[in-house]
Amino acid sequence: MRKIVKIALFILLLGLPVTTYASTNANNLKELRQELAAYKAKKAAADSSKSKTQGEINSSKNAISNAQNEIETNKIKIEQAKKDIQALNIEIETTQKKINELMKTYEISSKDNAYMEYIFNAKSISDLIVRMHASQKIAEYNDGLVTSYEEKISENEKLQVDLANREVELNKKIDNLESAIDSLGNKLSSFIEEALDAQSDIDSTQKLINYYVNLGCGETENFNECVKVKGDTGFIKPLNKGTITSHFGYRTHPITGQKYKFHSGTDIGGNAEGTNVYAAANGMVGKIINRASCGGNQVYIYHTINGVKYTTGYMHLLSINVKVGDTVTNQSVIGTVGGGKKTSSYERCSTGPHLHFMIGKGWYGSTYVSYNTWVTNLLNPINVIKFPAKGIFFYSRY
Repeated sequence: MRKIVKIALFILLLGLPVTTYASTNANNLKELRQELAAYKAKKAAADSSKSKTQGEINSSKNAISNAQNEIETNKIKIEQAKKDIQALNIEIETTQKKINELMKTYEISSKDNAYMEYIFNAKSISDLIVRMHASQKIAEYNDGLVTSYEEKISENEKLQVDLANREVELNKKIDNLESAIDSLGNKLSSFIEEALDAQSDIDSTQKLINYYVNLGCGETENFNECVKVKGDTGFIKPLNKGTITSHFGYRTHPITGQKYKFHSGTDIGGNAEGTNVYAAANGMVGKIINRASCGGNQVYIYHTINGVKYTTGYMHLLSINVKVGDTVTNQSVIGTVGGGKKTSSYERCSTGPHLHFMIGKGWYGSTYVSYNTWVTNLLNPINVIKFPAKGIFFYSRY
């Protein structure tokens, strides 16, 4: 499955699209180095986007925290405003009692006609003036206190309304920020995935460059001339026994449950981890990927079958027994079956021990480097090798 590593990375991450790579056709070291430079640039861009997106996520989380703190503070203010209103009501009642007592001191009743009676019962002009002045001052004092308290109560009631409205605004802001974080999380997963895939391309391409350099290939020398692959007349099964558990083509993904996901090879189960995996034909090891998060350890072998170039791919390996440039026969043990508990610490795209087996036209990593080109050149293994129907065991490689 190679970069179908993408379909389950951070199931985190669920349903992310496969990254598209530009179609290329590297025929020599110079072109292969250009591919390597492009992968490095792609990884640098993904790392930069990853860092920026993580910063945006952190900023949104801080904003949510600030909004939540403000809500809690405002709730305290609302409760305090309620207490203040209760205190003011008590103070109004207490003040009114004091005013009544003061009126009694001046022998003034709380009724309006009593005020008038009190004033007009003055025994002299001086007494009249004193009584009028006292009545006026008491009324003014009473009105002033009540007005002041009522204004404070009105202010506190308005404060409660304003704070409640602010809480609604802040909760909407939090909802928007949480939605933004979800979206940014998907972007971050995509950038992480992209960076990991680019790194896999960097590593495998660098190994291939090193191999061609060690062979003494010139910068512009065609790989076909520099590398001679032992030919064969056909393919045989890569395992001594087993059963097909999932076919090549579109299917419902066994981990994510996503429908119509492309499956790049044929899964062969029925073997324990550590079972020998063989090269399906004579050839040369052209590409190796180690411990990919989806696909695990992978080996790609170049073949020339009746004069036509092919590549076979072997994924979810527990161990790899070959290196780039090794010449193999169809009896060579190129690795062992993995995909189970022994690889689960780094392999997230396998539901149990099995071999993911692929066949494609051309030499993937040599006649072309693009993953998309590899996918378009893939063949259904059951159309090339005689396998029994799904669920039926075979006990021979022929």
